[in-house]
This record gives sequence, structure tokens and C-alpha cells, in this order.
Amino acid sequence: MDALQEARAAGYSDDQIRAYFLSKGIQLPKELEVSEAQVTGVQLPKYAKLGLTALQGPTLGFGEEITSAIGAPFAVKSGETLTEAYKRLRDIQRSAIKSYEEEYPIGAPVAKAISSLPLGMLRIGSGITGAATTGAVTGAVTGAGESQTIEEIPSEAALSAATGGAMGGGVEAVRKAVAPVVGSVKARVSGVLPKSAQDFANMSSTDYARRRIAEAMIRDGATTDQVAARLAKLGDDAILAEAAGKNMFDLLDTMATLPGRTKNYTEQLIRQRQATRGRVLGEAAQRELAPGQQNLGDMVQSLITQRSVNADPLYEQVKRIPVTLDKDLSEIVSAAKKLGAFSTADKIATATRKPFTLESVDEGKIVSMTDLDLVKQGLDQISKSSAAITATGEVTPFGRSINQLRKDLLKRLDEATVDQNTGKSIYAQARSEFAGPSRMIDAAEYGRTVLNKTPDQIRQEIKDMGQSELEAFRVGAYEGLRMLAGTPAGQSKLLNLWKEPAMQERLKEIFPSERSFRRFASDVAAEARKREIQSIGRGSQTAGREARIEDVALAQLQDTANIAAAAKTMDVGSLLNALTSGMKRTAVPEPVRNEIGRILLSRATSADEIRAIRNAMERMKQQERFMATSSGVIGGQATQPFVDVLKSLLD
Repeated sequence: MDALQEARAAGYSDDQIRAYFLSKGIQLPKELEVSEAQVTGVQLPKYAKLGLTALQGPTLGFGEEITSAIGAPFAVKSGETLTEAYKRLRDIQRSAIKSYEEEYPIGAPVAKAISSLPLGMLRIGSGITGAATTGAVTGAVTGAGESQTIEEIPSEAALSAATGGAMGGGVEAVRKAVAPVVGSVKARVSGVLPKSAQDFANMSSTDYARRRIAEAMIRDGATTDQVAARLAKLGDDAILAEAAGKNMFDLLDTMATLPGRTKNYTEQLIRQRQATRGRVLGEAAQRELAPGQQNLGDMVQSLITQRSVNADPLYEQVKRIPVTLDKDLSEIVSAAKKLGAFSTADKIATATRKPFTLESVDEGKIVSMTDLDLVKQGLDQISKSSAAITATGEVTPFGRSINQLRKDLLKRLDEATVDQNTGKSIYAQARSEFAGPSRMIDAAEYGRTVLNKTPDQIRQEIKDMGQSELEAFRVGAYEGLRMLAGTPAGQSKLLNLWKEPAMQERLKEIFPSERSFRRFASDVAAEARKREIQSIGRGSQTAGREARIEDVALAQLQDTANIAAAAKTMDVGSLLNALTSGMKRTAVPEPVRNEIGRILLSRATSADEIRAIRNAMERMKQQERFMATSSGVIGGQATQPFVDVLKSLLD
């Protein structure tokens, strides 16, 4: 028995050992005696042996047990029990399988591996870890199935599990390494297939493009639902490339750098964005500051017309009212004259082509309300001068005294113009009708220039405004923002809003609420995100130049020469480098590049593309799981030769 084990360890098959014993006339050991079943198995046709061997793959080594259990009831011979029939059929198949494995040491494992591929549909796991797990499970079950006796099952299963895990992970690692090359070849080959064949096999340029985009989206850690939500937030003119992350954005940049249509499509989009950005920013401001309102010029003209219609008839009545200067009123008007109000009144009268006849302010003199109203306007101008108000908006002592003098004058003029029928001052009514639209006009003008003010100045100015004045102020502010957005420099100022706290503080005071400001800031942020498209295709000029050289086949000619030279000298390293270089150049054919660009530049309203990419991502995940499981199954099925080697080393 020791001699038998030594012969087996030396690599001799049982048939060779048996032939040796018979040639020497030595009695065969019991375990080398050939039964009738074994002879029958060896004599089976080759195709039957191949079929039985292949059946071991999907059944994980239990093929002969399963078929024998099924066939035994129909193959029982006279005087034979069902158990004996089962063992006879099992031994015939084992003999046939063993004979085929010895005759075809490479073909037998390949047949098992190929027949095992349907097991890849099992969702055991993905990646190298999943393949190793599948390989270990497959190896363990196969080892148990290949065991000849019950006693061998634990050791065979353990050794096959370890070998299968290593083999499964190794097969998956190799598959992942060659997958990019295989994919590039398939992409190149698909270009020569009829479109019907491409669509049937999911090998069209569009299919490959969607897979590349799905890969970039996965690298960005973005789902299609997140991308759809970001597109909705960015607006109808947003494109798919702007809604994921850096990887998808870089993919568009690469496609725009390489030869193809994407460069032209991108340039068109950039020009369109540049032409409409000012309008988009202006509309964002209008939605929050002046929804449904007319522009500033039309509003001011409407207010002027309203002021004229309501106030002019009252001022006409005031003109016809004479006023006698008593001592108090004479002193007030005299003080105004000394302060320069008469000089200003005369200038206003000249500009409006009205007479200003007031010269003497002696007590008892009768003067016209027209002249006294002009004096009041003169005091208005003095109260707004730099001597009355500082640059920070603070009223000086001089300004306070002027304001008091103005109030005293108005009080006396209101008393002098009371209507005896109504008991109300006609002059006060005229001023009120004139002041309402005027205050709104002033508020609108202040709003137009408000971006030049500090937040404190804005707060002080608007705190006492009524609702109508605030609305006019915001119309003016909208006009100021619209004008700012109308220039490239102004656009940059707005688009950098997120990193300019001072600008943010000003705008918060302008908008009706914090929520309103945030909506505007969100719209501005969306435009800032969309401005990044201007960098697409405008990076390294060297990359684009190299791609154009490659496109005219000069690089391929150089690769061909390098391959020929390496083959001639048998320089394996140079040959591999040349082949790899050539394969890289075929990675993304131009039709696929064009489709990638088209899809990445598709608008937010194109929900069909989102659905198509979602489907592509799901197919990729399923394919990854299938390939990983298949790698594990193949690795697990290919363990037997390695297990035999390990057993010989351990014995």
C-alpha cells in the first residue's frame, strides 16, 4: 500500500499503476480492482463523458448523485436492490467523469466553468469580495460533491473553499483589470454593426455614452433622484452636467476638449448663457422686489401725473389767497431771507417760469401765497444741504434750527389758507396731495442708488417709510440691481454674493423678508453654478492638440511602428506598452463622445434622459453582480487541479 501511495504522489494515474501491476504479474490491490461499473463508465462515448463532466458545474459536483437518484428506480436489475442500482449508476458516471478529466485535464475544468455561468444570476455579492465569497461557497460545495467517501467531505470542502475563495477573487480582479480594454474594443467594434444589432445588444453609441455618464454619477456619489432635484432647483435652462458633481463636470470638459461636436455645442451654450445672464438675474430681483410692477421710469411718470392731477387744482386756489404779514410771520420770512431762501426761491421761480416778486417783508405788507410757497421750497433745499445733514445722515444743530423755522412757516401759512366752508387748510391739502407721490418718487430714487449705501444708512432711511413708499423704494432697488446685472462687472459682483458679506447685508435690508432674500440668493447661486460652464473645453491647449493629432491617425501610425519594432526585437515590455497605448486611443470613439456631450448638455426639462441613465445604472449594478458571481463560480469550479496539487504537497 505504501508503494501505491508513493506512485500516486509521483503523479502516476491509477490506470498506469494498474497496468504496471498487471505487467509484473503482481496481484492488484483491492482499491485498484476494476468493477464492471467502472469499465462501463470508461467505455462511454466522449460526448456522454463531456455531458456528465459539464453537469458537475451547475450542480456543484453533485451531478452523478442527483442523476443516479433519479434514474435508479428505472434501472433496477433483477435481484438488485434500489440502493445497489443507485451505487451502480453513480460509479458508472464517476468513472466516466474521471476518465474525461484524465484525458482532458484543461478541457474538463473549462466545461464545468462554462456550464456554471447561469449561477451568476444568484445575487451573492459584487466586487472582488463578493467574487471571493462566491468562490469559497462554490468551492466548498463542489469539494463536498467531488468527495468519493463521506469521510473525505470535511477536508475536501475546507480545502476547496479556501482555494475557491482565492481563485474567485483572482478571477474577478483579472476581469476588472481587462474590463476597460474589453469595453473600448466593444465600443469600437459596435460602430461597424447595423443599428438594429447595436440596439438589440445594448451596444449603440447612446448606450455606451449613458454608461459612461452613469459611472461618473456614481463616482460623484449622486443618485438620479438627487440629480433631478438639483436640475429643478437650477432652473429650466440647467444642463445635466451641472447637477451631479466634479466627475460629471470633468467628463463634459474632456469631451469638449477632444475632437467632436461637443466643443461646438458647449460654445453655443456658453454664448447663450452670457447673453441672457443679465436678464435672468434681473428677473430674479423683480420676482422678489417688484412682482407685477412696471419699471422705474414708468412708475415715476405715473406718480408725476397723479401728483399733478390731484395737487394742481388746490395750488391754483392757493395762488388766489392774499396773506398779510403780521409781526410773527414777518420775522419768520425775514429770517428765511437772511438764510438764503429768497435766492433759492428766485432760482426755482426762474426755472419753472413763475414770478417771484417778494422783496419787502415789512409788517402789514400783503404778499401772494405763490411767493411764500417758493420761500418754503427754498427752506426745503437748505434743510437738505451738507450744512444741515452730515455725510452719515446725521442732522446738525443748524439743520435742526432750519427744520424748526420751516415748521413755524408752514404752521402760519396753513392758518392763513383755511377754507371757511370746510375749516381745513387748502395749502395743507395741496401739500399732502403733492407730497404723497413725491415721497414715493424720492423713495424710488433712493432705492435705485441704495447699493452705494451702508446697511445702517439704509435702515435709518426706510424705518419711517409707509407701505407705498417701501414698495416704491423696492421698485427703485430692483432697477438698481437690474442695471448692475446688465454689465459683466456687475454680474461678477452679484455672482460672488456668497463671499461678500457686505453686499449680503445691504441686500437683506432691501428685500421684504429674510425668506425673500434667501430665494433671491438661491437664484443667484444657481446662476453662479451655471457660470462654471465657461471653463468647459478651455483648459490645456496641449491636450486638445494631442487629441487632434490622434484624430488624423498620426498617433496610430506611430503605435503600429512601435508594435512592429517591439515584436521584431521580442521586447515584451515595449510590446505591452505599445499595445496598451493603442488600446487607450480607442477608448472612446467619436460617436460615443458626441453622445456623451449631447446627453450632458441636455436641459433640465429632459426627464427622458434621467430615466434612461437610471436604467443604465441599474443594468450596470446587475451586470456587476452577475460578473462577480460568475467569477466566483468559475474560480470555485476551477479548484480541483489546484486542490490535487495542494494535497500532494501536504501528503
